[in-house]
Amino acid sequence: MIAPTLQTLAPFASSSRAQLRALALFIALFCCACSSMAETFRPRLVSDADEAPAAIERAERELAEGKTELALRRARDARAVRGLGTAERDRLDVLIERIAAARIEELSTQRDGADALAALVEEKLPKQLCVAAGLRAAQLHLDAGKPFKAYRLLSKLEEKFPRHHGRAQAGAILVEAGLRLADDPWSFLFFNTRDDGVEVLEYLVLTYPGERRCDEAFAKLASIYESRRQYGLAIQRHEELLFSHGDSPLAAASEARIPHLRLLWLESPEFDRTELNRARRELEAWLSRHPGDPSESEVRIDYADCLQRLARSDLGIARYYRRIDRPYGARYHADRALRVALETGDERLAREIRALLANLPYVDPDQAAPLDDDAFAADSTLLRATLQEQSAKQAEPAVQPALDGDQQP
Repeated sequence: MIAPTLQTLAPFASSSRAQLRALALFIALFCCACSSMAETFRPRLVSDADEAPAAIERAERELAEGKTELALRRARDARAVRGLGTAERDRLDVLIERIAAARIEELSTQRDGADALAALVEEKLPKQLCVAAGLRAAQLHLDAGKPFKAYRLLSKLEEKFPRHHGRAQAGAILVEAGLRLADDPWSFLFFNTRDDGVEVLEYLVLTYPGERRCDEAFAKLASIYESRRQYGLAIQRHEELLFSHGDSPLAAASEARIPHLRLLWLESPEFDRTELNRARRELEAWLSRHPGDPSESEVRIDYADCLQRLARSDLGIARYYRRIDRPYGARYHADRALRVALETGDERLAREIRALLANLPYVDPDQAAPLDDDAFAADSTLLRATLQEQSAKQAEPAVQPALDGDQQP
């Protein structure tokens, strides 16, 4: 097979980062091609079935002498020749397993044995030996400070042997590798180690959801996404932590962080009452379930913020209804805003709402159709269109002060 040239990869390398990745892919494919060619033209230690008995005896002696690499090569060459009898094939199969197991044990004690162990994963060995070699190699890579190489090897192992017996050990290595990369501040041009950490941790929670430390992976992913202002993804990871690891020591913190992130995510409280009410329910549930928690003061700050936003949302709606001569709707939302403002202890906001109520005519509730709690939020386009029309005509210059700093859509 001819390795691809850089010209072949050029269409995919429109940016500097893509060019670097294309170069890395070219080098990897070229090395693989060279390795395959070297293996193809390697001189065989056994080339005829008549040589097999002697080769078996010699391989057993080499195994006893600790020459596992040479013994494995000889036994595999003998097994590959044609014309072997059934007894010789069975004897060679058993011998190859013994030698491979000894080779794995030998390489596992060598600091530089990871690459040789990784090469055994590609050999035609029994599944349990390939998995053992891959796990040992990944651990050596991790111990040598190469967590991403450990991840690449374990993902290849999972692809070759899905649901293999070493998944528990693989998951433990992956979570450690991902957390190390996620905490590494190194970066260069468009590359940074934290991105590698995200890749590893996302692979971990998708492929090994039962890993004992997956809660740490979910929490770390949520923290990274929050730092990047990807609040939707951060909320999802916290929710997945609660769903799959509800008894985790990190669960209470994630439960508190979800409504906090909702509040960060919202930009216009007038049009997000559904999310504000969801955050309120989540905060109230947390406060009822975790009294005395060290985070309680922070959660109460979020709760007060959420209530103030709801009150200001109702205040803006009440002002709108007053402008379109809907006194019942204006009083309904102003009353609700006042109740919520009093819950927060915000006297300034309460005075503002009382001033509005004082200027509203009394309306007998029996003479007006009732309003649902969030009927206005369901028709937010009406307010948006009205304000845009008024702004275009500039008919009422006092509209902006009347909104009292509330964000316009």
